[in-house]
Amino acid sequence: MFKAQVTPEKVTIRRATTAAEVDGICELLQDLFVIERDFEPDRARQRTGLQRLSRRRDALLLVAEYEGRVIGMCTVQPLISTAEGGKVGLVEDVVVSMPYRRRGIGRRLLDAAVEWAEKQGMTRLQLLSDRNNRAASAFYAAAGWDTTRMIGRRLPLES
Repeated sequence: MFKAQVTPEKVTIRRATTAAEVDGICELLQDLFVIERDFEPDRARQRTGLQRLSRRRDALLLVAEYEGRVIGMCTVQPLISTAEGGKVGLVEDVVVSMPYRRRGIGRRLLDAAVEWAEKQGMTRLQLLSDRNNRAASAFYAAAGWDTTRMIGRRLPLES
């Protein structure tokens, strides 16, 4: 089917439930991690992380599905914020397959994540995006996400 015929209404947004969906999500993460210079695409690691995440009842692994194919995904993981005094959520990944972008699918994924987080009693969602990914920055700004004065840092640990 041609991309022009894909509208957000024809796309189903729901929790991921099967191993086949995890494989589809791994494909999407390959595209994402090529953009994000801090991370390396590693299908085995991504599959392991997604499987662990999918088993957590307090976390969210959403897929956007079109004609039986995973074309987008979003994850939310809970944290306890000392600043908020309660639960907040970390949106770890949001990605839509390239041919389906700019169709409102990413926005529907984010909206579903926000709705879920509110039902969980979370008081804030936060995310990180690559500073050089202008398309992502514009997308999040258009969706109402504010930038902060915080700087992301990381320390890889040996395990």
